Amino acid sequence: MIQRIQTIYMLIVSLISGVALFFSFGDWPSLLLFGLSALLAIISIFAFKNRQNQFVLNRFNILSNLILLGVFSWRTLQSSGENSFSEKGVQLVVPFISIVFLFLANRAIRRDEELVKSADRLR
Repeated sequence: MIQRIQTIYMLIVSLISGVALFFSFGDWPSLLLFGLSALLAIISIFAFKNRQNQFVLNRFNILSNLILLGVFSWRTLQSSGENSFSEKGVQLVVPFISIVFLFLANRAIRRDEELVKSADRLR
């Protein structure tokens, strides 16, 4: 069902990643990973009939955001200057927020799966 809470969480992730894609924070790896994150979130929204597939897509999306977080952390540590963290600190926040919302979406998907399994046991 597309009207579930996990859909809202994944929609927030796709919006955050899409906005970050247009306000790109650097080079092509970050563009690619932001685009991948937005695309995986949208595909996961429409994979609502197969909750296991949706769960796996969100796991891949969490992995891509962790890689993105690592790239931004490495780039922040490698840059010199006093203003490097304040200017680039937003880069570290965007993947972190996406990871949190994807984790919440996976929790909601797992809760739905358990509800369906418990209803099947009663039949």
